[in-house]
Amino acid sequence: MSLPIYLQKYIVKILCIHIDYGNGIMGGFDDYREGEQKIKKLMITIALVSKEWFKTLSDNLTISVDFNYKEKGKDQYSIIKSDNIKTLKLHYQHDTQQFYVMDSGGFQIELPIEIVNDKIMKLSTMEGTNFKYLKIRNVKHQSEIDVLDKLYQLSICEFSINSNINLEKINDLKRTVSNMLILLVHETASFEIIQDVLVPYAKRYFNFSIIDILSSYDDGGNKINYLSNLLRYSQPKISISELDTLIKSSPKLNHISIGICLNSFLYYLYTEIKQQQQQQQQHQIEKEDLIPIYYSQKICSCNSLFFHESRDGKLMKENEKSIKFNNYYSSIIKYLNENENSINQFRIYNDCLHYYKYSMFEFLKAPTFLIDKFVSFISSFKSLKIFEVHFFNKQLINQIVIKNQNITHYRITLPYEIISQEDALEYSNEILLNNPHIIEFKIINVNKKN
Repeated sequence: MSLPIYLQKYIVKILCIHIDYGNGIMGGFDDYREGEQKIKKLMITIALVSKEWFKTLSDNLTISVDFNYKEKGKDQYSIIKSDNIKTLKLHYQHDTQQFYVMDSGGFQIELPIEIVNDKIMKLSTMEGTNFKYLKIRNVKHQSEIDVLDKLYQLSICEFSINSNINLEKINDLKRTVSNMLILLVHETASFEIIQDVLVPYAKRYFNFSIIDILSSYDDGGNKINYLSNLLRYSQPKISISELDTLIKSSPKLNHISIGICLNSFLYYLYTEIKQQQQQQQQHQIEKEDLIPIYYSQKICSCNSLFFHESRDGKLMKENEKSIKFNNYYSSIIKYLNENENSINQFRIYNDCLHYYKYSMFEFLKAPTFLIDKFVSFISSFKSLKIFEVHFFNKQLINQIVIKNQNITHYRITLPYEIISQEDALEYSNEILLNNPHIIEFKIINVNKKN
């Protein structure tokens, strides 16, 4: 017995909301193109069920991607109907300065600007049009995109601020762009320029290397926290002090993606344990009770976890760095355990080329006391749902699975075959079988050659 038509239509309308949401996404940490393909397949699947489903689908979809519709009068068999379109999303490549569509093989096909403007004009001036919003998914936008304006509200994916950006370009940005997802800020940029952009676009921005300034900017005696509305953050290098400031100054933060020097990170964690060991020796504790010597005695020269101190000329000795690192580390864990936070996706990867391969393989042998300290950090994120990591230790993952059962998605990407494909598949199946709360568990080897 089939469902009544009105219930079938109701189900399709709910699916239309989901499809419009997927088609409207500008990007983030997730695999954008993979999600795009899933939405396309879902649309086609629904459309092929029956004439009634096709009509309900086409009547309720309001977002077009890359002009995936036919002109009015020629759209009898088009899923997207031009007169239902409220939002148009286009893709733009700044390197080649062109709009483009992706073909079935994943290659870019140029859309000439003349064709883009002609189609936008026709959609904007069409009788009975509902078109109001234009979204442009671009990368590192630093200049004008020569498209028609004033006929819609324009949203862009990215805008990049550096020393080449002046007030004239910022004023043009504010005149034409109503919303942006990502603001890329570089240390070479003038803070006056940064401030001028943050005021109208303060709801969503990420990728800052000047966190300490933005968290407590002195505006004539008034302290302003420009991170208070931050939703997403991505930075290939972050110091331990900046991570502390970021977490404590961004109550709405939900996505973090950070690169660290894995070797230094573990070295400083170990050094604290080593100092405790020396104190134990001074108190003549039995040798078998002492903490075992850690495999890595190497300190990296990158200084990424303390780059502010070096840049400002405050060169610290290694024992001072160790003390400061562990003070910040403990402070972050204490804060996360005592305060609510909205961080639901956390990505961490090894971004240092010094001892890169050495660190990745040696981490497999990390002793329990170090793993425990790492686990205590990840377990402190009480709202965490998606955990992405680009290094591997089975004991680490096992403990996180046990101690933070809010995490439902694990994505492990490895640059070398640290674990074989067969072992990775067996381990993934074992985790999923024994932990029903986990929805996704992936281990991907990208097979870096050197």
